[in-house]
Amino acid sequence: YMIEKFPSKGTSVLVTKDMCDLNNHMNVVYYQHIFEDGCHNFYQEMGFSNDYFNDGFSSFTLESNIRYLKELLEGEKGTPYFRLIKINPKLIHYAGIIVDEAGNVSSFSEHVLAHVDMNVRKTSEMPDDLVASLNSMLEEHNSTGPIDFDLRLGIK
Repeated sequence: YMIEKFPSKGTSVLVTKDMCDLNNHMNVVYYQHIFEDGCHNFYQEMGFSNDYFNDGFSSFTLESNIRYLKELLEGEKGTPYFRLIKINPKLIHYAGIIVDEAGNVSSFSEHVLAHVDMNVRKTSEMPDDLVASLNSMLEEHNSTGPIDFDLRLGIK
């Protein structure tokens, strides 16, 4: 049920002993790793391809918030899923979940990205074609229904 509301599937990770802390569950630092390493397909879907970077543009994370809802233990697999929340000409707000193999949400995250012109390393407006593509993606993601989390971050 929850997965359908986060249509972009990321890369699954198997929790190893090295990822666990003294509580014998995955240490909080690895949740960020799963969200970060698992979002490459999502970034490609948004339009942040190697060609786009080669053209001199990128995105910088301005703010993140992670909630830890259910521990992941050694030997369990966590899979991230992502969804656009809102965009404006310079900013992107998206959310992600990490789901265990039983379908339980172990973590929820929100991120705000700034579109950046790397030639001057400053926030800049996205090109019209990227905004149009993101709006289309946003419409598709919104069609899955509302998410069951209160948002803590936002953009105007």
